Amino acid sequence: MTRSLFLESVAGIAGDMFAAAFLDAGLVTREQLERLPAELGLEGVRLDITHPIKATMRATHVLVTADGDAWKRALGASHDHAHGAVGVMSPSGAAEDEWSVTKGASIDDNPGHLLSASGHAHAHSHAHAHSHEPGHWHTHYRDLDAFLERSRLEPAVRQLARDVFGVIARAEAEAHGMSVDEIAFHEVGAVDSVLDVVMSAFCVVRSQVDAIYATPVKLGRGVITIQHGTHPVPPPASARIVLGMPVAAVPEAITRPNVELSTPTGLAILKALNVQFVDAMPSGKPVAQGMGAGTMDLGTYPNVFRVTVLEGMGERTTSLPYERDEVVEIACNLDDETAERTAWVVEKLMALGALDAWIRPVTGKKGRAGIELSVLASTDEWEKLADWLLRNSSTFGMRHRRWDRLKLARRFERRVTPQGELTYKVGLTTTGEVLKEKPEFEELRKLWDQDVMPDA
Repeated sequence: MTRSLFLESVAGIAGDMFAAAFLDAGLVTREQLERLPAELGLEGVRLDITHPIKATMRATHVLVTADGDAWKRALGASHDHAHGAVGVMSPSGAAEDEWSVTKGASIDDNPGHLLSASGHAHAHSHAHAHSHEPGHWHTHYRDLDAFLERSRLEPAVRQLARDVFGVIARAEAEAHGMSVDEIAFHEVGAVDSVLDVVMSAFCVVRSQVDAIYATPVKLGRGVITIQHGTHPVPPPASARIVLGMPVAAVPEAITRPNVELSTPTGLAILKALNVQFVDAMPSGKPVAQGMGAGTMDLGTYPNVFRVTVLEGMGERTTSLPYERDEVVEIACNLDDETAERTAWVVEKLMALGALDAWIRPVTGKKGRAGIELSVLASTDEWEKLADWLLRNSSTFGMRHRRWDRLKLARRFERRVTPQGELTYKVGLTTTGEVLKEKPEFEELRKLWDQDVMPDA
């Protein structure tokens, strides 16, 4: 029976909210999470776990705290006299993602770091809104990556955590015109951000799921003011991480004009997991559900991130050695298009990214002969194709539905034949068994145009 994760950005996503949701769902235990600082060699680091009420709903909040400075030794402490970095707040209300560059004045533009013009953090718990004096502590991304690589974490957790930090570092470097090696992590958010990422990776790995789905992300709106200036939401690093992700509007119940709902860490987790974005919960039987809380008060709207585990209900099996994915079929009936224009529509849909398109004869509701046009698209592309079809065909509406798809794995090989070199498409199982193969059509057509019959 398949197991799937469904991740809901009810009020955005942050690393601490992500891990807290898994704990709330019972997918991991408090004791398992509390052992992670020791596995990382972070002395004096502990977790403060509470159960706040968010808009009448009970949730779980995880706060990382550190007693003293002993943990800095494990992360590779260094001091820099060129910085004037400022620690600021994440949208979840906990210090998050304190990245900045290592030359000149530090830049820190992470989501939710809401500072007023006076430089005081808005009313969040455990705020850090102060300037570092010369000689403050920081660690470079390369040192953080090496720290994770040599940790005692299980391999899958270690690799996922490194992947998440890699996404953040590349986005920050691109946002500020720096190399990844110039990105540094500052004291204010270092240890809690590291634990947030590691806890999140641990939670995903321990959930042992076959697929991960997520709703479109909520970014926020307006502008945020931090020590080094005013930035639009999402700020530069988040704006780069979110490229390619579907985004949802801010719910009407959230009335703040300037609010940031997702942190780089939360967005980077989704990016590293390569989730499948969906608009609604996939089919299956919910067997666990939990909510992770942020500390920002959104009034009547719950500031939570929710995770649900779904088990298949017998309609699918994991025993077949084939690749699986989900696709969307778009269909509409046309009885007033010419054959020429219909052919053009199909051609354009394929050029725009359709996986397949076909037509079949139907009888219209007024007895007119017509066609049913069907288009197969990926879950990321179907809305673009539907929009194009409504704008460029005679249809006034269409249907769409999701299909689970089984398919052969594919590879392409160049082979020498008596007629010359040809590219062969090879279909095989996920265990490597070759089931079928054939030459590529375009290359065959070139041979046919030359009156050459290949031995295909």
